[in-house]
Amino acid sequence: MRRRRPSPLVGRHAELGEISAVWSDVCQRQAAGILISGEAGVGKTRLVQEWIEHVVAEGGQVLAGASFRISTGGLPYGPILDALRRLLRDRSAASLAELAGPRFAMLDEMFWPDPGATPSDSAAGRARVFDVFLALLAQLAEEAPVLLVIEDVHWAEQATLDLLSYLTVALRRERVLLMVTYRDDEPAAGPLPAALVELLRGVFMSHLPLAPLGAGELGVLLSNLAGAALPPTAVDRIADLSGGNAFFAEELLEARGLGDGEQVPARVRDVVLLRVATFSGDAQAVLRICAVIGRRIGYPLLATVAELPEKSLLAALRELAGNRVLLADSGDAYRFRHALAQEAVYSDLLPGERARLHALVAVALTERPQLGDGPRSSATAVVAHHWEATGDLPRALTAVIEAGRAAAEVRAFRAGLTYYTRALELWDDVGDIGLSRTELLAAAARCAHDAGEHEVAVRLVEEALAATAKEDVVGRALLHEAMGTYVDRIDGARALKAFTQAYHLLATSDALAERARVTAALANSLSIRGLYPDSAPLWEETLSLARSAGSRREEVLGLKTSGWHFAMHGEPEKGIGRMRDALRVARDEDDPEGTCLTYNHLCLALDFIGWSADAVATAEEALRWSADLGLMFPPMIDMLDSIVLVLWRNGRWRQAEEVADRLLASHHAAARALMTFVVLAELATARGRPEEAAQQLKQALEQLKHDEDPLDHGLVHAAAAAHALWQEDYDTARAEIAAGLEVVGAHGDDQQAVALCVLGLRIEADEAERRRARGRNTSDIEERGTEFIERVRNLWRQMGVRQKSFPEAAVDAAMGEAEFARLTGGDPRPEPWGEVAAGWDRLARPYPAAYARWREAEELVRHRDPRAREVLRAAHDAARSIEARTLLREITALADRARLDLRAPAAAPPAEPEHPFHLTDRELQVLVLLKEGRRNREIARSLFISESTASVHVSNILGKLNAANRVEAAAIAHRLHLGDQG
Repeated sequence: MRRRRPSPLVGRHAELGEISAVWSDVCQRQAAGILISGEAGVGKTRLVQEWIEHVVAEGGQVLAGASFRISTGGLPYGPILDALRRLLRDRSAASLAELAGPRFAMLDEMFWPDPGATPSDSAAGRARVFDVFLALLAQLAEEAPVLLVIEDVHWAEQATLDLLSYLTVALRRERVLLMVTYRDDEPAAGPLPAALVELLRGVFMSHLPLAPLGAGELGVLLSNLAGAALPPTAVDRIADLSGGNAFFAEELLEARGLGDGEQVPARVRDVVLLRVATFSGDAQAVLRICAVIGRRIGYPLLATVAELPEKSLLAALRELAGNRVLLADSGDAYRFRHALAQEAVYSDLLPGERARLHALVAVALTERPQLGDGPRSSATAVVAHHWEATGDLPRALTAVIEAGRAAAEVRAFRAGLTYYTRALELWDDVGDIGLSRTELLAAAARCAHDAGEHEVAVRLVEEALAATAKEDVVGRALLHEAMGTYVDRIDGARALKAFTQAYHLLATSDALAERARVTAALANSLSIRGLYPDSAPLWEETLSLARSAGSRREEVLGLKTSGWHFAMHGEPEKGIGRMRDALRVARDEDDPEGTCLTYNHLCLALDFIGWSADAVATAEEALRWSADLGLMFPPMIDMLDSIVLVLWRNGRWRQAEEVADRLLASHHAAARALMTFVVLAELATARGRPEEAAQQLKQALEQLKHDEDPLDHGLVHAAAAAHALWQEDYDTARAEIAAGLEVVGAHGDDQQAVALCVLGLRIEADEAERRRARGRNTSDIEERGTEFIERVRNLWRQMGVRQKSFPEAAVDAAMGEAEFARLTGGDPRPEPWGEVAAGWDRLARPYPAAYARWREAEELVRHRDPRAREVLRAAHDAARSIEARTLLREITALADRARLDLRAPAAAPPAEPEHPFHLTDRELQVLVLLKEGRRNREIARSLFISESTASVHVSNILGKLNAANRVEAAAIAHRLHLGDQG
């Protein structure tokens, strides 16, 4: 028997050129992806192999894996596990652990969890897949460029496709090329079509479709395989029958006994089976078992199922490998050279024969799971597939349920939902096998919720409630609690009702742990909706129940949120103490969810009560802890979201942006990171990028539709108002303030209401100055301003003991008084603004402090006070340090108009000018008339000068004030009261 030579690569020079260009960019730290498509057998794998060899020759690194078909939905992260297995073949686990640090251990635990662990035991591990794999890629890429190959994604399940989509967003400057292949002749069904749209939507992934080979290219390929030139007629015949498909052509060439007149079937199945028919009986029997096991066949499993003497089995494998139907794979395993060969052999099995072989494989894997050649998350899916193929429905149901649990453990929630949905279908035919239909529905609902399928989750819980007996009070209560959780972000009223029902159902129950759980859920729902008086007693009840039941998770929730309540209601020391106790318990219990929740509230509470240094230190501590943990899941997203806000408020703008980048790199974050979008909008506004600010605000406002937290409403509408204010769009700014106060005021959040009212005063003061510059009436503005300042004064008085919790509100109230004085246009003094700036300094708020000093400098300039230069320079330095370019432009413009040099302190104070901005007496007289809106002719008549002389004076005034036109000069004069005493 003549052995086939390795297939040469022909006709793909253009494609290799495109891949080479992308690889060059990757080596220059620009991550990229290539999606290679084509029909089965067209040469996708051969092209990929050629580039793998090139990368290895250049010193690069290769991770390669492939998907394969399983009837029950596919293996969660199957190709990723395949790639990691090959990586472990080339590198020891010890070397990877040294390279990746703690992340490698987490990856190991995540994919290969302890078989005895329950889902609750591995809650941390279930949340780590995407970010840990990304971290490992990044570490590998620091050593050498990485080629990550994922083949045959047409068989990939949703978890793998989600991970690929995540990589196209998260990979940026890493030296990683993601190469993905799929068949474009497969039916357009399942998750693939939607995933392809996502993969190709951005600029990261380029598409490289492979067309069939032409007759000339096919002739070169076949001649190389045959070792001699083939007659043109033979090449044309094979090209015609194969349609240019390289695999079909190779199989046709390999087939023996084909006469020129024989009609060869169009499908390769018959070509493969024709070759198989020439093999020995043992080889054919072994090949059929291999086709049932799958594309990759572990030798121990094959030896168990085949029941052949080892010598006979090895001889059969040698025959199959010699004919290149099977190839030796990493470890003690074999692989079909092409998936089409496995499909062809499998489709030729008789129904009874197929069921018998599946049963043999299922029994072997059930009795000896270690034969499964993979982690439990994969092994359970494989067992489920084989039992279902046998028609043994009770065993199939048990295996499918276990597959659902295993998928959920590694956060492959879409795959888990698929398994549980199939289990529900089987349950109707099988009945109760130790797990009730209600329990199945609840498990499926949890997977649906975690997969983002909230409507499906709600439907499943409703079905579970309908199937639960009224006597099962605990079960119904937990289902109501689950319902509240699932609708909390889309229907707050329904969520609150569900939590309340759960609470009342267990009001007298002795199931203390469950009571603590539903009580915590209700208290939290009330708290985030601003209903603090109603939530306060429930946190004490939660804490008492949790401690009585010995439930540490609920104890953390009780300590954390009761601490928040005390901190926000006048007892900051007691509140912070409780939250630190909650953090200690969560860390001691290795509870990542509780730790995230506590860090989240603790950072915000420290910031709000004015303990700014502690807030920043705690935020940085949380960042270090989360970096070591290496996972990203909803509570972690919420924690980082709050940290972004704390860092921004304390002037750590660059650090806030870094955390925001880390957060938004996770594809789960976009629907939860409301505060991050607010901060990014504020930063874009402060840095003079209004279009970017508008885009970030759009994201935040979209999330606000389903958000009832008054804090969130206050932050979003304040950011939107500030954006409009700097654009001088006062109507929009007013509308945003009104929208924010409508929600914040209704929930009694007085601190947020004070901040919004003060921003409203600033808006009115800015427009009042503009109107006065044009000689227009400001009575309506002064009326609105009076309403704002009275509301600020009343709110501050009504805060009572809560004033101790919000020192920021005191500074805000003082700034409101200063803005009101600016609004009325009286004779404001610089001292109030200086006191406001000092207040913001005490709270470590550099941005509002710089703003207050700018206003203070304006008043000092008006009073011709030499301290103006020092104050304005302090404002300038603060704004420049945080890159607040919008404010910096205003500060610089004032310095230019007032002829104040901000570059360095002068050796001696400059001589005080006779008038501000070096205006002469006559120019001040002209400026007074400009403020009244007089034209040059009217100015000339009033001052008994010629019109040309008046024009010269106006030009001089514009130059000295650095004003673009007469209106702007008048506005500056009004704001600084120039000419009021001229």
